[in-house]
Amino acid sequence: MLILLAMFSFVVQAQTTPPAWTQDATRERDYPAREWYTGFVRDRVKSGVDAATALRALERDAQNQLAESIIVTIEGDTRMENASRQIQSGGRSAEIITTDYRQAVRTATAATTVRTEMKSFHDPATGALYAFAAVRRADLAAFYRTQINVDLNKVETAISVSEQLTVAGKKMSARRKVDEARTILAGVSFYRDLLVAVDAASDENSLQTARSGNLQRTVQSLLIRLEQSTFVYMDCRHEFKNYKDDAFSSDLGILCDIIAQALSENECSVTDNREEADYELTLITSTTQRSDGQAGRLLSYYANVKGSLYNRMTQKKTVDFSILNDADAYAAGRNPEDAATKAFKKPELREKVLEKILPKIKD
Repeated sequence: MLILLAMFSFVVQAQTTPPAWTQDATRERDYPAREWYTGFVRDRVKSGVDAATALRALERDAQNQLAESIIVTIEGDTRMENASRQIQSGGRSAEIITTDYRQAVRTATAATTVRTEMKSFHDPATGALYAFAAVRRADLAAFYRTQINVDLNKVETAISVSEQLTVAGKKMSARRKVDEARTILAGVSFYRDLLVAVDAASDENSLQTARSGNLQRTVQSLLIRLEQSTFVYMDCRHEFKNYKDDAFSSDLGILCDIIAQALSENECSVTDNREEADYELTLITSTTQRSDGQAGRLLSYYANVKGSLYNRMTQKKTVDFSILNDADAYAAGRNPEDAATKAFKKPELREKVLEKILPKIKD
């Protein structure tokens, strides 16, 4: 039965005797290794297990074995050593490939499902199950060549979009697009290895080596250029209210330093040059006495901050916020300065400020 939607040939034998393909000699004759990759497994129906369910699981095992046979070729040529062994368990025989090359196995498996010929058989008289998967080398080679081209087109598109985002001042979004291109290129390298494995005659044109190399260099160059390329100018000030609420006698710049460090950790560069900045961040801090330490009460202060973020590219204010007398932004201390210093250093206050500004910077 041919399932057109999945382009997947699936045959279930309805006969009562094992078909010829269950024999090694028949498979070797009809599916020569120079033209085909194959996977063959057999098992028996366990007590209480539905035969159809067991057969579907066996088909997946045959498919995986087929894919792993391709990976063995790649690893033997270019990657690492593999251990291959035959196991017998509960009447089931299969070849197990031990490998750490998991991504390549997944890539190969996804590709082989495109044009795989699958056969399976259940012998109700004996409970024996058989599954056989086969795919032509030529079909796989054609698929891999197409996939390489498709993915390289995606890389070029991602690079183009990143350049447009950079021009629009959205450098972090541009960086994410370049990261996307880098991930796709990593997948292309797997497909190139697979193509060489199934078609040793593949040349530089079919592998698109020059194009891949050029795109790789472009991606690396863009990543370097976009590394912490979002510049933020910070205007930090402290407001004094009155004797009771003012914990400091001068501006210590505690929160400003904390936010500057946080921006650096989030791929931004803090600059003293307003003209080269992509954004202007204004932070105006103040303190409020929460409790005066009298009558057995602790001396505590709130750390307050008003802020705004201005996009110099669009010439628009994108964020305006105020954190005043917040339950997560106070602390007790030996004296007003000690209490307020602890309050400004609380991680909760840092996160509240970052929640306001980072989404706009990273857009």
